[in-house]
Amino acid sequence: MKDYFISNDTLALFPLGKKKTVVYEKHDCYIIDQKISRIMDDNCRYNGSSMEGRIKGTYDISGFNYKAPIIVSENQPLIFFPTCSPRLKECAWINLSNISRITNYDNKCRIEFLNEESLEVDSTYRIINNQYLKSLSLENNFKNRKNS
Repeated sequence: MKDYFISNDTLALFPLGKKKTVVYEKHDCYIIDQKISRIMDDNCRYNGSSMEGRIKGTYDISGFNYKAPIIVSENQPLIFFPTCSPRLKECAWINLSNISRITNYDNKCRIEFLNEESLEVDSTYRIINNQYLKSLSLENNFKNRKNS
């Protein structure tokens, strides 16, 4: 596959080498012939802003600017958070709305999804849980702005 459109079914995007991405969906898995940063930026642009613009929007809404979660689409809303700095080649992106729970597993972190799938992230529980909490805060601030 060359292009990928992020949806509610998307669980996570993980980098594969330098120029490919593994996309996990609720009932499928794909390898996309694009860098993860390109997929994220293309999807942000499809929904009206660049990834850089989404990061600036997150800062305006919540004050987060380091490893900031982003609202890929306001309509669903689709909020994704990075597992580390998006500038790093090992950065993966996780869909907030599909997470069931996050657990510590063998000095790594396991993310369990609502469809009972799970993925291991090569990061600590503390880091991923913090990213999760920042995403929940962004979602809450966004909903409060939308409803006022």
